[in-house]
Amino acid sequence: MYTVNEMIHYGGSGVCVIQEIAVMRFGRTRERYYVLKPVYQNTSLIYVPVENEQLTSKMRPILSREEVDRLIDCMEELPTVWEEDPQARKASFDALLHSNECRSLIILIKTLYAHKERRQADGKSLHVSDETYLREAQRLLYDEFAGALDIQPTQVHAYIQSKLGQSA
Repeated sequence: MYTVNEMIHYGGSGVCVIQEIAVMRFGRTRERYYVLKPVYQNTSLIYVPVENEQLTSKMRPILSREEVDRLIDCMEELPTVWEEDPQARKASFDALLHSNECRSLIILIKTLYAHKERRQADGKSLHVSDETYLREAQRLLYDEFAGALDIQPTQVHAYIQSKLGQSA
């Protein structure tokens, strides 16, 4: 059970703070809900029924600073997973994006960066769908890293590069 003011990661919504755990009525039944407020997005509140395992399984504690640093340290060892077949690529990217794991997001970002570099070498840019996957994976990863590191998401890229010994 999570507690009020705890920062968690909630599926595609990213980092949220639990504003309250309240008994509410939606429809005919009264249930307890986690009331989540996305931290880095100015969006509506999210209501997650405490007893709904399918929805609560999308909730998890955010990483610690140490876990973030360990992930950054092993980034270069993680594989890329480019698929030439567009349908297989979409299925693979969807699975990585919705895995609720930072390691999978890093693999997706690393794959798309490598493909982007190959396309740029040929004078081309990423396809719109690939660019969308890249932006969403970066948003989710940077939000979580920012929450763990107590910095802004816009500062995460520079933090990663400094940890890897690269210049921004």
